[in-house]
Amino acid sequence: MPTERLDLRSARFDRFANSVLIDGRRVVVEVTKEALEALYKRDLEPDEALRLAVEETKRLTRLATRLPADDGKIVVTTSILMNDGLFGEDEGSA
Repeated sequence: MPTERLDLRSARFDRFANSVLIDGRRVVVEVTKEALEALYKRDLEPDEALRLAVEETKRLTRLATRLPADDGKIVVTTSILMNDGLFGEDEGSA
C-alpha cells in the first residue's frame, strides 16, 4: 500500500465543517475540531486547531494510508484519532 503524502501548505480550517482540511496526493484529510480537542483535552480556537493538526502530520499520514477514502475524503473523527489508545506502529494491518 503506497504511503499517502500530505501537503502541509494546503492546510486550512473550514469554519462550515468545523474541521481542518489537508490535501494529500489522492485524498483530502479532514480532521474534526472535536477530535483535536479530545486529543489535547482542551477547547481550541480555529487557528490553534490548524497548528496542532499540522503538528500531528505523522499520525494523520498513517491514518490516511490505512483508512479508505469516501468520495476522495478521509474524515478523522474523535474515535478514529483516539482509537482507545490501540493505534500504534507495531500493530497488525488495520
